[in-house]
Amino acid sequence: MLKRSLPFSTLLLALACTAPGDAVPAKPAEPFKPFLSLRPVAVSLAKGATQAFQAEINYPEGMRYMRQPVAWRVVEPEGGTIDGAGLYTAPATAGTYHVQVKREDFPEVSATATVAVK
Repeated sequence: MLKRSLPFSTLLLALACTAPGDAVPAKPAEPFKPFLSLRPVAVSLAKGATQAFQAEINYPEGMRYMRQPVAWRVVEPEGGTIDGAGLYTAPATAGTYHVQVKREDFPEVSATATVAVK
């Protein structure tokens, strides 16, 4: 029986290529950046009229919510009302008011729309 052996340099190269820790590290994941947009951003309404506002957000990878985690409010007292679905009702007094939506999961992220009531 004929024994065949590999040259030492070939054996060393084979071991070096498979040694643990020599793999190219994976690119680190980008940190999640919460996003929130509001539509429309400006609207003109008659006194007592309604306007539906829409919020669009992104979600962290792998996260799903039962409902969109946003909270609505009218900034000015007596500036009308807004419900949990984003339906705004203008007040009986003309003026400029602001509707704000804020992410509940990232409270520092918010957006504001301007409402001119005539």
